[in-house]
Amino acid sequence: MTKVPSSSMSGRAMIVVAGGASSRFGSDKLMEPIAGLPLVAHTVAAVAAMVDVCVLVCRDDQTDALQVVLPGVTVVRGGPTRTQSELAGLGALPANVQLIGIHDGARPLISPQLIGLLFDTAAETGGAVPVMPPSRLLVRRSDLRPVPHAAVAQTPQVFRGPELRLAYRAAAASGFEGHDTADVVRGFSDLRIAAVDGEAVNIKVTYRSDLDTVREALDPSRSEPR
Repeated sequence: MTKVPSSSMSGRAMIVVAGGASSRFGSDKLMEPIAGLPLVAHTVAAVAAMVDVCVLVCRDDQTDALQVVLPGVTVVRGGPTRTQSELAGLGALPANVQLIGIHDGARPLISPQLIGLLFDTAAETGGAVPVMPPSRLLVRRSDLRPVPHAAVAQTPQVFRGPELRLAYRAAAASGFEGHDTADVVRGFSDLRIAAVDGEAVNIKVTYRSDLDTVREALDPSRSEPR
């Protein structure tokens, strides 16, 4: 990744989605303390400096604690599904935002360079999604043959704001639940979506081992001699 942010941040927003149940993790991973702050606070800090406005979508039981540690961020209650939580985040943004990114709260190691590249690309094409080669073989269930040209999508996923809002309204009206933001955009808009190179470091904390990796990166005390 060599390109750095080049254009103005005017009219850019980021929604950080943190309303999941963390069922595979075994506890509330987004509230796990790292260097004195919840994991999700590190995610918000990583993206907030790159945009004009940042909204955090979380569960009711997280709201009070996160408002204390993130005083400059709008914190809103999410819905029962990811798509509905993203819709809640969209509803909390100013109407004139031109580019909107939606980021997973469990990805705190996202770099400024990738964020800037995604916004710049979305401004040109309509949408941008970071992708990586799969770490394991992907197969189709019907015949167990490898899926050609497969890629694994990361976040943030960035899109032009007006079209993104319209897509989510249409999805909500039809009861559609997407796997990610791009899924909604593909189904309910004509936006062109460009794939850009993701980052191996931009991991999603899913298991305890992932949290250990993130702690090593974010907690300076972890690098001190023991």
